[in-house]
Amino acid sequence: MEFSETEIKALAQGDTKVFHKLYEHFFVALCIFARSFSLKPEEAEDIVQEVFCRMYDEHRLFEGLNTLKSYLYTAVRNRSFNYLRDEKRRSIREAQFLNNLKAEEEGYNSALENEIYRQLKLLLEELPEQCKNIFQRTLSGDTSEKIAADLKLSVETVKTQRKKAKRILRERYALLFKTFGILF
Repeated sequence: MEFSETEIKALAQGDTKVFHKLYEHFFVALCIFARSFSLKPEEAEDIVQEVFCRMYDEHRLFEGLNTLKSYLYTAVRNRSFNYLRDEKRRSIREAQFLNNLKAEEEGYNSALENEIYRQLKLLLEELPEQCKNIFQRTLSGDTSEKIAADLKLSVETVKTQRKKAKRILRERYALLFKTFGILF
């Protein structure tokens, strides 16, 4: 399909029929051209649409069909390069944002863990002496039998004291233990 000089001039005056004819003639070829820059089909279509919209808004006067084709292909190429550049920048900014977010989260988690550990130590200090001793040894990994043998107590006494320590700690600081419920 060829375009006459009259049609090219009519295009510059905003003739929608000529513009539609031009669009139908070049759209697919320009999309294929845009895809050659490693763009996804929908990205290529968007770029070609933008080029046509801009061309329609500008009402440019072209010297001939070759000048018009040259304009379209150059505009699609430049817009494709700009799009790829902008996407790369966006990806870099997104990666930086995620890295910053991760660092902030790690800092927050570390501070939270330190605070919980500090609160737990304070809680343990408030327990009765025998409860505290048995509970700390339990946290260290000692079995009820080992604790009972070392302290010369019955295994049932060790279990009772451990239950008592858990109950006291839960009652006084329920919120802290909801956060770290896996300890108990």
